[in-house]
Amino acid sequence: MTNKQVAGYLKQTASLIELTGGNPFRGRAFDRAARTLERLETPVADLLAEGTLTDVPGIGGGLAGQIRDLLESGTFDLLDELLSAVPPGLLDALRVKGLGAKKVRRLWKELGVTTLDELEEAAAVGRLAGLDGFGEKSQENVLANVRLLRAYQRRRRYADAFLRAEPLLETIRALPAVARAEAAGDLRRKLETLGEVDLVVAAEDLQAARTALQGALDLADGAADRLDGALPDGLPLRLFLATPARFGTALWRRTGSDAHRAAFEAAYGAPADYADEAQVYESAGLPFIEPELREGDGELEAAAEGTLPALLTLADLRGSLHNHSTYSDGAHSLRQMAECARSMGLAYFGICDHSRSLQVAGGLSVERVRQQQQEIQRLNRAFADDGSPPFRIFSGIESDILADGALDYPDDVLASFDFVVASIHTRFNMSRAQATERVLRAVANPYTAILGHPTGRLLLAREGYPLDHEAVIAACAEHGVALELNAHPYRLDLDWRWIRKATGQGVLISINPDAHALDQLAYVRWGVAVARKGWLTAAQCLNAKPLDAFTEWLGRRKM
Repeated sequence: MTNKQVAGYLKQTASLIELTGGNPFRGRAFDRAARTLERLETPVADLLAEGTLTDVPGIGGGLAGQIRDLLESGTFDLLDELLSAVPPGLLDALRVKGLGAKKVRRLWKELGVTTLDELEEAAAVGRLAGLDGFGEKSQENVLANVRLLRAYQRRRRYADAFLRAEPLLETIRALPAVARAEAAGDLRRKLETLGEVDLVVAAEDLQAARTALQGALDLADGAADRLDGALPDGLPLRLFLATPARFGTALWRRTGSDAHRAAFEAAYGAPADYADEAQVYESAGLPFIEPELREGDGELEAAAEGTLPALLTLADLRGSLHNHSTYSDGAHSLRQMAECARSMGLAYFGICDHSRSLQVAGGLSVERVRQQQQEIQRLNRAFADDGSPPFRIFSGIESDILADGALDYPDDVLASFDFVVASIHTRFNMSRAQATERVLRAVANPYTAILGHPTGRLLLAREGYPLDHEAVIAACAEHGVALELNAHPYRLDLDWRWIRKATGQGVLISINPDAHALDQLAYVRWGVAVARKGWLTAAQCLNAKPLDAFTEWLGRRKM
């Protein structure tokens, strides 16, 4: 069990204590411990084995014992007692945005709400508005957020679905009856969220393959050429069977969007049966169209005209920008983060810890900014002297965009950074006009180099604030500001659907991991995946620039 998973159980315990009317100080103790463990570098299991877990601030003997039970059995006595004290369906209500444990307790005790269905019904018929502290607007928000949660529950983030489907594919490929197996559908096209996982399986003996697959994966018969099941997390799974001679066409048919397939067949007719998917396009006189592009958005015309882009690859990236360290809310030191980036073969690393107004994330005071910049200078001298390929740390900041669109810090401090990523982290409840004006003012600030996670969305958790994307893109083009595609698998923000609009106006895209720990530097893989859906090339990606070219770009901005 990872530290994050342990922290999740402690957070649940804190919520249950409040939900059951328990001691609030005890609940806060569990919550503080959870936050501490999330940022802890050493695995909790190792600390337990060494007998040093109680050296961690906020972890006493009792809590250490509960964590030991959790690691050994997956639960502990207090958690079991709390779970048995509340209706099981009440936990779903805790997941509704805007409803904390205190409000859910009132809904339970005063309205008898014990399930998500009952909560939705109570909001729909107007029962919530009569409770103190709710009102008509709160009731509308609860109803909307319940329905949003239901929609979210039916989908999975791309990274989560990919990481669950990958080992499944390996299992399928290892079956003697299977000749080949590949991902298809939304997974292969790398959509940011998926409602199901589609796989195409080739076998000479389809009945033998069907029997083997059903035995290995607990699948049920679907259509004549299909088996149905689910991933361990409940996401629907569909396996389509084809002989090797028909595999290419089957894979093509199960990969492209409805719009892509319809446009192809309208122009070139339904494809014959081919073993290799590339033959489908060759038969129409077209070059191969990458799966990510098959959305019915002009890719067939570009293929016919010979203007398909050479899509960005992970290997094209030369630097990693927008990363955090222990100076703010990161789990690893600046040196550790930079050395990890260097070990990945990158030539530069941008540190962008949080600015001072975001106190909850340990935002940097002006004094801490100066300390970090001095450390950067020392590290850069050490990197320059060690005989390895050139590598440089750039001093950046993730400056909060304040409510009026100003950046966090006075101009003299902003001028001391090599670059500034400007991002919104607070006051999301804005109209489209308010949000757009706030962002436009930040983009117009001469110190802004990159607009960070432009809509603030969290996939399947929070909708982004409404934004006039066309106005923001035009402003970025006017002021030479790059747009971030935040590669965190929960964000993938900028939405890929706006990339072509931005690059068409000369706006560079910066694919940033927003890494708060060493392993998160690899998040760029998810950003590259969806950037390809936006037709992004290496020339259009800011951090695909070599070190000298990136340094020159920064220099031009300061002229």
